[in-house]
Amino acid sequence: MQAPVIIKLGGSAITDKSKNSTPRLEVIQHAIDEVASYKGRVVLLHGGGSFAHPYVSKAALRNGFKHRSQLGSVSEIELNLDQLTRIIGVSLILRRKPFVPLSPMSFMTLRQGNVSRSFLDPIRSALRLGLIPLAHGDIVFDEVRGCGIVSADRIASLLAQKIEIHRVLFGSDVDGLYDGNPKTSSKAELIAEVDPSNYLQVLKGLKLSRGDVTGGMRGKALEALRLAQHGCESYIFNLTKTGNLRGLLNGSSSIGTRFVPWRKASQ
Repeated sequence: MQAPVIIKLGGSAITDKSKNSTPRLEVIQHAIDEVASYKGRVVLLHGGGSFAHPYVSKAALRNGFKHRSQLGSVSEIELNLDQLTRIIGVSLILRRKPFVPLSPMSFMTLRQGNVSRSFLDPIRSALRLGLIPLAHGDIVFDEVRGCGIVSADRIASLLAQKIEIHRVLFGSDVDGLYDGNPKTSSKAELIAEVDPSNYLQVLKGLKLSRGDVTGGMRGKALEALRLAQHGCESYIFNLTKTGNLRGLLNGSSSIGTRFVPWRKASQ
């Protein structure tokens, strides 16, 4: 049986980041249509987008628990993420794709912002039964800081390291990685592939996003490189363009930016 594919529905694609807690329903519907057409096993992740990022920033939760006043924000963010998960879940049920929602807060912990422990048996069990595990970027408990943020991108690379995974597909609202900002510069060119010969140059051109509490495109690229070094192929692609996800699921290697799998020399 072929190993599962991880699909990450980026928050920038499935939510309107200019308006708090606003889904982009058309994008979600098209994406789930394409997921439903795939016959293989899938792990489905989604970003928080406008359902989480504004609230995490306002409560300053990225750097840990500092004051009891933050506790209410934890509850609010968890409810918001649950709402977005339910929207995606309804789309899956309507297409007869059984799923099970799994909250990272309940199966992993951090230590000073880095993944410390994880219990992935529920994800393995769901896959064995034929269910789609549906998880999201989340607030999780930190053994030192009290709490922290784990991105869906980080969860994707963690799963690929711990569970045999075929491919990881990072859906975004742009066509892939560029040598500039495609939203502000018409001269920005798409980077078709990232491999050992150019990854340092690519990273040098990516700035940390201040408006994204999980690191934006640079954070995504770092997780894709972590996957490549582990030997897993991944893609950053435009989820808002109908047909892109379907094409990648069907085996295309020419959509978006491909991260060529390689392993560290010591492996």
